[in-house]
Amino acid sequence: MTTPASMAARVAEILGGDWKADSGPWETYGRLDAPDADTYTLHVDDHGELCLWANLDPTGELASFRKVHTPEGIEVIAEAIAEAIRQHHTAADQD
Repeated sequence: MTTPASMAARVAEILGGDWKADSGPWETYGRLDAPDADTYTLHVDDHGELCLWANLDPTGELASFRKVHTPEGIEVIAEAIAEAIRQHHTAADQD
């Protein structure tokens, strides 16, 4: 079973370096942290979509992803989440 917490752990692996993932109660959400970076949260919304939030970004949700049922699809989403974090982190550095 894939949970927001297990997805966060996979994204931390993809991002590498000092990125770490933590899980919420019952793995209902996943949190990604790195030094000198915003904290990112993954959770499932009321529509069943996996949502990515940057905790310090007042605009709210950065991206959302529909549920997939294959290991390949899960990996594609993990890569997309990592890319969204990279883009947000780079944009935040430029501000």
